[in-house]
Amino acid sequence: MLMRGLPKPETLQAAFENHLQRFFAQHQASFRYGEMLEPIFYDLCEFVGRKGKRIRPLLFLLTHRALGGEKPENDEGLLDCAVALELLHSFILIHDDVIDRSETRRGLPTFHKLAERRLSVLSAAERTGRNVAIVVGDMVFALAVKTLHEADVEPVVRNEMVSQFLAYAADTGGGEIFDVLMGVRDITRVSAEDVAKMYYLKTTRYTFEAPCVMGAMLAGVGKAQVEALRRVTEPLGLAFQIDNDLQEFARFVSGDLSSSADLLEGKKTFLMLEAYEHLDEVDRTFLQMCLSAPTRTESTILKIQGLVRKADAVSRLRNRSLELFSKAESAVADEAWTEAQQLGLAEVFRAVRSRFTALSTRAV
Repeated sequence: MLMRGLPKPETLQAAFENHLQRFFAQHQASFRYGEMLEPIFYDLCEFVGRKGKRIRPLLFLLTHRALGGEKPENDEGLLDCAVALELLHSFILIHDDVIDRSETRRGLPTFHKLAERRLSVLSAAERTGRNVAIVVGDMVFALAVKTLHEADVEPVVRNEMVSQFLAYAADTGGGEIFDVLMGVRDITRVSAEDVAKMYYLKTTRYTFEAPCVMGAMLAGVGKAQVEALRRVTEPLGLAFQIDNDLQEFARFVSGDLSSSADLLEGKKTFLMLEAYEHLDEVDRTFLQMCLSAPTRTESTILKIQGLVRKADAVSRLRNRSLELFSKAESAVADEAWTEAQQLGLAEVFRAVRSRFTALSTRAV
């Protein structure tokens, strides 16, 4: 069986961005609750439309094609499914930013900050902005489910996809709760297994497994192939989260504290655990104190940076990420797939890997 070349990611992303614009134009009526809410709809369009990596829709579109899916890249039903995945991501980001008290997202204000600015004349603008964002996030999730449920694809497959979609959303919520609870634990009471489980639930499931599995379902593959996909996406998702941690630390070091919420909140990431594991007892105590402090001051920020460097945690994690990529690549050679499908999936994950930035040799 000869493998068809996959569409270029840039071509798919362009098709997706165009469809996303049309989607919001078509769904404007869904948000017609009067002039008070109209600006919020436009803020939502801007927030979701911000240029990002679009990993989830791209993985969905590429996996569908790599596993033999016949729908063209401009198919409305196909693109609606991709939009549903991006809306799920936006819903999670809106709520996550409120929880983390983040001020920027993709270099621009987070959604609750956009709402706060529109309400700046109110004395309770900050609190009201957060409240508006929470409810808008809920509306975005409802729109995501509705979009997937109404997508023009085979009804049986669509029902299976909706069921999986909801399971992924629930697991992501579980991962968020793990993250919140571990954030208030002392680092001595958090294990690498705890963090890996949190990353798996909070990120891997909906960022990698969901789009790949849903793309495979739409391509008509069997259960054995779907299970084989899960074995590929787990190490890939962990590598992605490590990459995110390294990017955030790079911004942290550069002084961009507005987009370094995890570090400022003292969250227990692999980077912090790696540093703690490879420091001596005195430095461990210092790191423990810095992470346990109610707020991070300039002196504690500088101390954390120095301790992470002293432990060589960045290099260690970069190597760990490379190992995870190799593990994912090896898992592609699964007998559940045909040779053509293996080649296609390898191409998919190469395209995804090119969107990771912290695997370069730049120093942080």
